[in-house]
Amino acid sequence: MDGQITNRQSIIQIVKAASSDIIGTLGGDVFSFALGLMLLHTTHSAISFGLGSIIYPLVGLLLVMPVGNLVDRRRHKPLLLTSRGIVVLSYGVYALLAPHVSNEMVLAIVVLTVIASADKVTSTTYMASVHELVNDNHVKTLSTIEQAAMAGIQLISPLVAAALYAWIGFEGIVRLELGVETITWLIALSMRFHPLANATDSGAPKSQWAQFKVGLDYIHTHFTLQSVVILGIFLNFLLASIDVGLPYAIVQTRHLGNARLSWVLSAVAGGVLLGNLVLTVLPRFKNVLLAILRLSLMLGGIIAVMGICFIAPLRAAILIGSLIVLSFFSGVILAFVNTPMSVYMQMTVPTKLLGRVGSTFSTLMQLALPLGTAAYGVFFQKFPAGPVYLITGIVIMLYIGFNYLLVHHHEAAEQIKRG
Repeated sequence: MDGQITNRQSIIQIVKAASSDIIGTLGGDVFSFALGLMLLHTTHSAISFGLGSIIYPLVGLLLVMPVGNLVDRRRHKPLLLTSRGIVVLSYGVYALLAPHVSNEMVLAIVVLTVIASADKVTSTTYMASVHELVNDNHVKTLSTIEQAAMAGIQLISPLVAAALYAWIGFEGIVRLELGVETITWLIALSMRFHPLANATDSGAPKSQWAQFKVGLDYIHTHFTLQSVVILGIFLNFLLASIDVGLPYAIVQTRHLGNARLSWVLSAVAGGVLLGNLVLTVLPRFKNVLLAILRLSLMLGGIIAVMGICFIAPLRAAILIGSLIVLSFFSGVILAFVNTPMSVYMQMTVPTKLLGRVGSTFSTLMQLALPLGTAAYGVFFQKFPAGPVYLITGIVIMLYIGFNYLLVHHHEAAEQIKRG
């Protein structure tokens, strides 16, 4: 390493990373919202607001292998500046072409695909370069502050997007996003990376698959990491029930209105925000896997209680109040589950493999959500929300309980081996 990273340097990097996350995520969310409105008004297509949720997982799946290999074999700062620069250029080209193109949907798909590809490189590079930005004492702080910033943005971005769309219109938002992405590029340029010795895997096999398989083998041979990955996929799939079920049950089935739905969904984001803020002052979990399993068991219980609330003949005010409380605590628990997962991976996986392991993990997480969305979309169309939530909660608790027994069995076997 080019000198030990001091605590002061780590704090400066955290401030820069958090600033970049806040500015970039807010800008991206505002653009996505405005793009959806524009396409809805011009094409009248129901898919207008779902383009990103379709394109990003598909791009992630297609690029999981080459991006993971690329990040582990190249210097991270030049790679980051290049991917950020491509995003800036994409918005610039879009701003120039949009007024002159008749088929807005095709242009949007092309531009979003390019941006999604660059974002995949950016996010994987950031994840793999954590030890080049901060010292080990600040890895958890960096991750929790970034997650808290993202949760805060989720709370305010729809309001900001709607206000800006009414004020400056879609073309104004495109120009604004071009400026925002330029600022994030400049922040990345100002960040000081401390490359680790042998951080790039120069001795890796030649073929793409052979390089990528090294990361898969690492996951397979490390019990805790493998368990965390599988658990994350499972939870992401089942937690799609919240994203799909709450809007359908509250607005379509119970006819309680969009405003009440927004209170419930905001409670989830608020819980995630508070959970990550609390995590910044808590020590790291001693046994990450057991802690995640216990928290996931609580999450399953909360979802089961949601089902009971929908089944019980509650008045509208009591139902919404109960859902707000349950959603808030589910957000807190999600923060306590997701962030330690990320920190554990960053602290235990060798830096030369972080690109491949991180790319695999994030892509599987990203794919689980749309698959869960599709499955629960069918479930909520066919069955009442109460039984669906109750069964989902029970399934989570049974699965977590089974894994809890497996972990204890594995730890007992490891103790016997150590004598």
